[in-house]
Amino acid sequence: MSRILVPVDHTEQSLQALRFALSYAKDKHELTLLHVIPFFPSKNVINRIGQKQLQDFQLEDAHEELKEIKELVEQSGVPYTLEIKFGDVQQVINEFAKSGFEAIIMGTHGYGRFTGFLMQSVSYPTVHDVNIPVFLISEDTKQEQFPWSKVLIAVDGSDQAKEAIEKAVALSQNMEVTYSLVTVVPPPVTYAGAYGPGWQDVNTLEEWGKATLLPYEELLQEKGIKFESKLLIGDPATSIRQAAKEQGCDLIVLGHHGMGGVAGTMMGSVTFKMIHRTETPLLIVKK
Repeated sequence: MSRILVPVDHTEQSLQALRFALSYAKDKHELTLLHVIPFFPSKNVINRIGQKQLQDFQLEDAHEELKEIKELVEQSGVPYTLEIKFGDVQQVINEFAKSGFEAIIMGTHGYGRFTGFLMQSVSYPTVHDVNIPVFLISEDTKQEQFPWSKVLIAVDGSDQAKEAIEKAVALSQNMEVTYSLVTVVPPPVTYAGAYGPGWQDVNTLEEWGKATLLPYEELLQEKGIKFESKLLIGDPATSIRQAAKEQGCDLIVLGHHGMGGVAGTMMGSVTFKMIHRTETPLLIVKK
């Protein structure tokens, strides 16, 4: 039985991610719920009441805040352990992620990149830092989509997209799932000069899109997996989100290039644009 890491707190995003994790884990996986208590910032308070007593107070508050979460898990019958740790939230998640987990399932507020930075979003750095697949679930995700039955995999010609297919198929083992491969070719007017002198017309863009899809189609054919392919022209994040909605997909799978915040902004990272206000669950995979 494999293990899934689920960072939890008292927010609705966290509860919805837990519901997703429970629906996926049933009879297949064990959950490790991880709650991280940040270090108390005031040295004056620590000096007056003592570190040990302060942590006892924080632990008492944590157990109170996690009551609904523990009740939800215990009612499900899914095996789980609860870990409560003190420290920097992101660092603790990163350390746990190295301990043989199959994936991470966590809630996201769906902030934009800069808002997420200002609000100290945990999901952004988790996607960037860990090397295991990360599911991101927003509070707006419809519970009837849990866990998933129709998967859209966005591909772009990269090794990360190939890894995303491998992980999506592996994580969907013993589930009845249909797959849709989608690649999006941005129009030249969006990125002037990006295509160079080879670009002539829309037919050329379509040819490039078909060439992008081909190796991924061959990969799924080799695995004997049924799928459909779709080529779109437009803004990648917007087109992927719209295609998932039109096709009634329960999960969007993306390969992530692992660029840092500034580089990702400069390159227009599709992953971070997809996280912004997402309603469909995301599976982010790095190679």
